[in-house]
Amino acid sequence: MTLFDARFRKCAAYLADEGQRVWGARFLGRRLDRRWAGGSEFVGHADYTSGDDFRAVDWQLCARTDELRTRQYRGSEDRVVDVLVDCSAGMQLGTPVKFDVARQLAGALAAMALSGLDRVGLAGVTDRVLVERRAARGRSQLPGLLRFLEGLSVQPEGVDLGAVVDAFVRRRPHRGLLILISDFFDPAGFEGAVDQLVARGFQPYLLQVIDAGEAEPVLSGPVQLYDVGRGNTRSVVLDGADLRNYRQVWREFHAGCLRFCARRGIGWHQTRTAVPIEQAVLAMIRTATRRMRAGWR
Repeated sequence: MTLFDARFRKCAAYLADEGQRVWGARFLGRRLDRRWAGGSEFVGHADYTSGDDFRAVDWQLCARTDELRTRQYRGSEDRVVDVLVDCSAGMQLGTPVKFDVARQLAGALAAMALSGLDRVGLAGVTDRVLVERRAARGRSQLPGLLRFLEGLSVQPEGVDLGAVVDAFVRRRPHRGLLILISDFFDPAGFEGAVDQLVARGFQPYLLQVIDAGEAEPVLSGPVQLYDVGRGNTRSVVLDGADLRNYRQVWREFHAGCLRFCARRGIGWHQTRTAVPIEQAVLAMIRTATRRMRAGWR
């Protein structure tokens, strides 16, 4: 299967134009960073934070106050977008496969961010960071980003978002928008990982990719359930009450995700594998636009 054929590239170009028309610099409704880069007009000082350029430290002021302070200049923002794609075993399920949909969404979002002059980085993750491509700027970077996504593959292990985030942010000097594309079926939950991102200065955006069969399974009678993340098999007999209970748990899980993100002002969007990429991204544009108008961070 060719994920990024000529039709996809044409679709990505259209989505990039639409995103620029609706968002401008506020890709996916992000808040604008107050830290500036590349300017020459001095506008004041700020506390030093991990990842700041040591060349901007005002050493004379530090000697007087015994505090690390950096000079701030007005210029153009150094905007960074990192996209993390879940490559865990559970992503191989679905029709189409969730993993393929996730990679296409990552490619479309990367094209949109590059068109807005953002620096874009990519990483494939499971319970660790498998492989990554450092952030780079310019539309000429898109073919390389798409080749990177094409080269990712599903791994046999499950997902551990807490471990992934901890490993990822430790090696990232910059802070920016971080898009996490996953089904979010982490046994430990995703909330702690997201809170860690916020605490480290990132702006998370969560994109959940699921299959209709996960939300509304059609099963009955004797079935054998297989946990692809842990490799466990269980034989059960399902009836109508079991399915009703499952659907109720699913609705509660989805509602809990929405409440968590709403309380923290974090972007969240769910899409299903059967939804075409263009429709999925246009729906993201609409939800992010409502988010901006509602005054979320």
